[in-house]
Amino acid sequence: MTIRLILLLLALVLGVSACDSGSVFERPGPRDAGAADGADPPRKKKYDFSLPVGETSADVNEGNVYAALAEGDCAEAQQALNDTQQNFRVPNYIHLFQAGVHLCEKDRDAAKAEYAQVVWRGSNGVWFICEMYRAVGSVIKGRSKASLGKCPPIIPLGSTSVPPESPDPLQSPDPLQSPDPLQSPEPEVSPTPEPTS
Repeated sequence: MTIRLILLLLALVLGVSACDSGSVFERPGPRDAGAADGADPPRKKKYDFSLPVGETSADVNEGNVYAALAEGDCAEAQQALNDTQQNFRVPNYIHLFQAGVHLCEKDRDAAKAEYAQVVWRGSNGVWFICEMYRAVGSVIKGRSKASLGKCPPIIPLGSTSVPPESPDPLQSPDPLQSPDPLQSPEPEVSPTPEPTS
């Protein structure tokens, strides 16, 4: 009986000392999560403003601004935007491209204010306008570009953005070697044999 009493007292003493240290009964709550190991609480992922490079001659006005931004030349992009915005295919794109210039300049607040004015109705099939929308939206909304839709394929630099003109089907490249489709070939005439007497 004395051994049981000693063990019980020993367990009681050890239990009380563990309570004082906080190691037995305390559990970290939500506010302590990460603090126990010294790590910062998880943060929302930040996305960088970056644009793929490709042929932008399909729309020279927007294309010149895009090309400067893709190269990281913020001042050139702003100048191109100032010079050509009155000729943009859709006036709403001006806000989108201005937001892109602000992001290039690392002015997220100005970009966010400009982006708030964008009413997205699509890129009219122009790959780089779509890419601009996704790049700006990714940074402002804190989402991946892929979550903002799919763009038409990027046209490689130096490629023509418009298919070459089709040759005139009625005009052949070398009229001397091509038969006239309206004239039928003359049948070959074989000589008639002469009667023998």
